[in-house]
Amino acid sequence: MTAAERPVPYSTAPRERRTAARGGMLLTFVALAALPVVSGQNGYVLQVYTQTLLLASLALAWNVLGISGAVSLGHAAFFGTGAYVSALLSTIQDLSVWITIPLAGVFAAALGMLAGLICMRLRGAYFALATLAFVEIPRVITTNWDNVTQGSLGLVGLPGLPVLHWGDWRLDMAASSTAAYYFVFAYAVMVLCIVGIIQRSSFGLAFQALREEETAALSIGIPVSALRLLALSASAFFAGICGACYAHLVRYIEPGLVYGLYFSAIPMVLAICGGRFTILGPALAALVIYPLDQFVFHPLLPAGHEFLYGLALVLTVLFFPKGFWGYFGRTS
Repeated sequence: MTAAERPVPYSTAPRERRTAARGGMLLTFVALAALPVVSGQNGYVLQVYTQTLLLASLALAWNVLGISGAVSLGHAAFFGTGAYVSALLSTIQDLSVWITIPLAGVFAAALGMLAGLICMRLRGAYFALATLAFVEIPRVITTNWDNVTQGSLGLVGLPGLPVLHWGDWRLDMAASSTAAYYFVFAYAVMVLCIVGIIQRSSFGLAFQALREEETAALSIGIPVSALRLLALSASAFFAGICGACYAHLVRYIEPGLVYGLYFSAIPMVLAICGGRFTILGPALAALVIYPLDQFVFHPLLPAGHEFLYGLALVLTVLFFPKGFWGYFGRTS
């Protein structure tokens, strides 16, 4: 038997790698669930990881659009809209935060649909630049609508996260950093599950077909334009809820903060580093990069600690083009 005819031995490396990845996922989930207990309810640690989970949710929201092949540089428009809608409805209309947070997602989704209709014919870099320019529309409106939004001064003293009631039991999440952490943790898990369902459904297959070859997808009857609108609107919905949660966590917002480049760039960076076409990648990238930034690089370089995000992006592009999680074969 020649060398060419010899059967290739079966390799268990991919299976072992997947098993190790699943074990790592389970350990990560348990560690996050037990974090308040392990940290002794340390306020700073819980604050950092609450923000981490919020950014993980935002990166997952961004990736709902990313799995269709599109790149958005303007998710701050949806994040900021969600933040302002929930803040204004809870202060001016005195609505419960339980109501204003979902409504913030609806308003952000409507803005996403509007952006999708305007940018319908754009693809690639042109679409990305158009979304970046689109951020200016809600930012300018918010800045100049002084009698409602207080303009560039921002809104101060916003209501905190909602209060849970069950009979005589009462939990004020605005007064408890542990409760706020679990609230954002529950939202991140929910978004992760929804993204997983989407990616493994027929919609996920259609998004992949759209990403790989739009013309071929159109020829087999996939409604390309409707899918693009759906992806952008769904992504904007979850980003808007992230913005609303952020507003009630920090209890202060202003246009330069919530419409800033940070909230447009950070979900894209996390999704690319973790793996754009994966389910868990963006969330895991957030769990690694943001705490590393806050606990290590920020104390060492207070003025330039955010270079870590650029460094992580460059290393990913050079050595892990499918992202860290994509390297482990967990692509959708």
